[in-house]
Amino acid sequence: MSAYHIQRKIRIDATQNRVNAAIRDFNEWPKWSPWLCMEKNVDLKYQGQPGKPGHGYQWEGKMVGAGGMEMTSTSDENHEMLLTFLKPFKSRANVIMNVIAVGEDETDVTWHMHGKLPFFMFFMLNTMKAMIGSDYDRGLKMLKDYVETGDVQSDIELVGVVETDPFSYVGVNASCSIGDIGESMNSLMEASMELIETEKLIVSGPPGAVYHDVDFVEQKCRYILMNQVDSVEGIKNGEIGSVSRVKAIKVIHKGSYRHLGNAWSAAMSYLRYQKLKPYKTESPFELYLNDPNDTDDGDLITEIFVPIR
Repeated sequence: MSAYHIQRKIRIDATQNRVNAAIRDFNEWPKWSPWLCMEKNVDLKYQGQPGKPGHGYQWEGKMVGAGGMEMTSTSDENHEMLLTFLKPFKSRANVIMNVIAVGEDETDVTWHMHGKLPFFMFFMLNTMKAMIGSDYDRGLKMLKDYVETGDVQSDIELVGVVETDPFSYVGVNASCSIGDIGESMNSLMEASMELIETEKLIVSGPPGAVYHDVDFVEQKCRYILMNQVDSVEGIKNGEIGSVSRVKAIKVIHKGSYRHLGNAWSAAMSYLRYQKLKPYKTESPFELYLNDPNDTDDGDLITEIFVPIR
């Protein structure tokens, strides 16, 4: 078997007690879980007393499969759990969440998973580690928001397969790590606006981003922050491209851009669940339907499209 260890860390501006309360009680997990947010109708069953060994929950859904989580030991700084997967394949892993107070109202949370893949899945090791690591990053961001504010501004509507509207675009090209996409896009906003003014572009639709290369194992991506235009004729600057009329998985995300990974994860989970094939020559993209400068984070609407064959 192929052994693995995955860990991710975040700092939360809250007391250790408040963080522990959100972790020890599995009834709280649907509010910040990186998996349960993808499938609203998942069947959940709880057991035991919150904050005590033996407390746990079982889930069963279409995209998230089936399994269970049980607390095996808990203290102020350490929570150990047994994670059992039943579908899509059977396996077990040990999960540990370290909760360390670093100040009066600051707490570091480190999320670990230790496990082994079945021998016939050894080739999936690096991909699985990258996927779970990404899930942990998403979950810790949601845990941080939930503990600090009492809310997670991320709501997902899985529309399903649609036909995309074709359009042309002009934009600014960039490469970065997947975790730095938000910061990278912010740094490109000024250049994108200058491009509109310099080329005297007539914008014909909402702005967005087209993702040309995404490597989940290496956690790198190349994208174009773009504006839709009626015509690219005579344009001398910027990256020029187009989106074709194709079938695509559509997901609508309402909430903060920092949680857009939840919507992308839902789209990819739907792709696997429905056994669909991605369209390798058509790039996935997202559209921003309102202006973040005059819209509250919780009201931001983003449409995500993953082209399929």
